[in-house]
Amino acid sequence: MAGEGAFSNRESGKTGIFLVVILVIIILILAFVFGGAQGLWGIIKFFFTAVMVVAFFGFVFYIIYFLFFKKNRRDVPYENWKSYMRSALDNGSDMMEDLILTGDKNHSAKRFMTIKGYLRVLGFDNQEYDMFIGKRNSSNFLEEYKIVMLKPDQHSDLVSDVYVYGISLIMKYGYYFLNTSMLDFKAIDMSVAQDTYRTIMYDTLGDLKGLMDRATGLDAEFRKSQMEQKLLKIPVMGGQQNNPPPQQ
Repeated sequence: MAGEGAFSNRESGKTGIFLVVILVIIILILAFVFGGAQGLWGIIKFFFTAVMVVAFFGFVFYIIYFLFFKKNRRDVPYENWKSYMRSALDNGSDMMEDLILTGDKNHSAKRFMTIKGYLRVLGFDNQEYDMFIGKRNSSNFLEEYKIVMLKPDQHSDLVSDVYVYGISLIMKYGYYFLNTSMLDFKAIDMSVAQDTYRTIMYDTLGDLKGLMDRATGLDAEFRKSQMEQKLLKIPVMGGQQNNPPPQQ
């Protein structure tokens, strides 16, 4: 799906940046070991020059791509995901700490993430859901926040560590659901689809309002131009218009 593709692309991008940084560090260490300070300085100058050249040409190509080739595609599910994330982080995590899966007799308990935000929301199936927002490693700025959606009876009390009564959490459309709920069409698919539909309808109404305002403005300009033409027209006396010219 589009939402899942967006999330996977961002995670892949962060992994690529991390690998590039590790590779640069290894090259600098090897340059210092085999070439000393002079070799290290030469590698640093080379990297600086290469970065400047790549940045310049990259900027030029990006401007050309942005102006002539880029298609402005919206990812509405991801926009909704971000709005929920910001709302939950603004509300905070209260007194909650970690989100832990209890497992069962064949699966051990495991920590899923540290809770950083929380929301109680009403789903489109008229049931209440708890949204937990957090990260597995809070100090990792490259890690994407996770949103876990659970029914109140699927977890323990919202104090200290919150225990989820299940084996695993599965991501659908950017949200994590309990493995026993992954086939719940109304709770997952319909909720995400209707939430997306509501956002699109709101944006469409805003666009229609703008069109109506512009149309009203065009009508006003037309009436104004008509009035100006009437005022500028030279009046003709009735007698001058009807009487024929004198005979010679």
